Amino acid sequence: MNLRLTQLLFLALFTSGCAALMPDRAPEDPTKDKAPAEPAEADTFTEQVVRPAVKYDGEVLADLLIAEVAAQQRNLSLSLEHYVRAARRVESPLVRARATRLAAYIQDHELILEMAELWLEVEPSTEALELAALAEIGLGRPEQAAKHIDRLLAEDPEEALASLVRHARSLDPMGNEGLLEALASLAERYPEQPSLWHARALHLHQQDQPKEALEAVRRSLKQAPEHHKAAILEGQILHALGRTDEALARLRSLVRKTPDSRQARIAYVRLLLEEGRDKTAYQQLQELAELDPHDQDLRYSLALYGLEFDSPSASRETLRDLLDEGYRPDQIRFYLAQAAEQEGALDEAIEHYLQVADRDHRYEARLQAARLYHETDRPEQATELLEDLRDHYPEHLPTIYATQAELLKSHGQPKEAMALLDEALEQLPGHRDLLYARALTAERLDRIEESLDDLARILAQDPDDVHALNARGYILTDRTDRHEEALEYIERALEMRPDNAAIMDSMGWVLFNLGKQEEALEYIEAAWQEFPDGEVGAHLVEVLWSLGRHEEAREIWEEAHEKDPDSRHLEEVRERLLE
Repeated sequence: MNLRLTQLLFLALFTSGCAALMPDRAPEDPTKDKAPAEPAEADTFTEQVVRPAVKYDGEVLADLLIAEVAAQQRNLSLSLEHYVRAARRVESPLVRARATRLAAYIQDHELILEMAELWLEVEPSTEALELAALAEIGLGRPEQAAKHIDRLLAEDPEEALASLVRHARSLDPMGNEGLLEALASLAERYPEQPSLWHARALHLHQQDQPKEALEAVRRSLKQAPEHHKAAILEGQILHALGRTDEALARLRSLVRKTPDSRQARIAYVRLLLEEGRDKTAYQQLQELAELDPHDQDLRYSLALYGLEFDSPSASRETLRDLLDEGYRPDQIRFYLAQAAEQEGALDEAIEHYLQVADRDHRYEARLQAARLYHETDRPEQATELLEDLRDHYPEHLPTIYATQAELLKSHGQPKEAMALLDEALEQLPGHRDLLYARALTAERLDRIEESLDDLARILAQDPDDVHALNARGYILTDRTDRHEEALEYIERALEMRPDNAAIMDSMGWVLFNLGKQEEALEYIEAAWQEFPDGEVGAHLVEVLWSLGRHEEAREIWEEAHEKDPDSRHLEEVRERLLE
């Protein structure tokens, strides 16, 4: 079972972009009045101007009344229309602020800019500048946004930057990148602001400029050594530069210094997974779960890893607890079934598979249940399940037919499998996967020409189908004396997939049949190292025996038999050579 993709998706909880600069806050409702700002202290980027009291004429009052009523009824578009009309006619900071905030809530970037400029005409406002900067980002103009941000940073860079990033919570990925670009462009102008160097590092990292990103993030860390998110980014950049050991050491050190930091540990686990260091990642996940025992996502992730690392008992206990809590019931039942399988409790596994209700998961679960019915000698129940799947999942018909045929074949019923595939191909003539399954089944029944014909039909549809090329070449050399023709097919397959163990084995086998034992040995030994199954092992025994290396041949046979005790290929070579 390969769980790495599941874990990587889960570990994508670690975020990048502007969200990594500051925490988000909940969106504010523009229809609710905000407390007025302290006039002189909150907005000091320009000189305060004392203005006479605002006078409202009848038309403006009518617009404001309609706007307020519309806002109360949640008709925000109508409310914005009338606030904009009023803001254009009256020099009221309150009206213009209301219009700007409402435009921002609706994400009308052009109106945000117009209303923010009107607001700034009558009142200095950091909020107006922030909203104008974000509107420019929304319009794809980070250079223009930088001009607004520059004005914000001129007086109080730290507070302005923190507030700006909090306001950026609603940006989409493209907008997030635009804001990063704008912030990054200001790092040189405000060199003592570590968050700007961090923003520049993020931007450069996303632009695939890791060397420059590393320089920027280290400038950030030089000014703020305890900036954990910058330290995490440094580890990621080192990894992007191929300096994996340094990256792991950086994140490992950060985890040790800040053992309670969820984000640092998640970043460390993610890098461990990418480097295939699964056991260490599993240990870190365990520690992470201990830090937050109520985190269901973590417990779920840990349980899945327990299945991979042969800890099904502990995993089953965790999964049952999560099921009792109502967490992802269909996924939990699916993995409970897998855990039961690992412990040999096949009836329990079937029961869990059959309880999966979600349509997508139900399909896969019932396929697995059918497989277990076959393994426990209940083919009638398996057939009933698969027929039900054919009725309810017509989009998966080829897979269902091919699965049922493989189950029949693997349980000694190749004739029944062949009949089923004939039926399937009547419904789905020319389907590639069904033709391939029938070709392999026909070969098992010694119907070699039929097998070769089906593979030829596949290659007529796609001459570069690597599996069909390999299968046709292998059957030609293994079941006929057409070795030169077989070599052509296998050479084409090997050219496309030079590291494929099955194709390497085929190449070795055709060379052996052509009398080139030494060349054959090189390919088959390479295949054995990659995929030590019974058939490859039997071929290796055969080649070693032909070269007079009988003791090595016997040792390989014993090793292969231990791995694949039911291999008919090993049994055949034992009877023919080793007895």
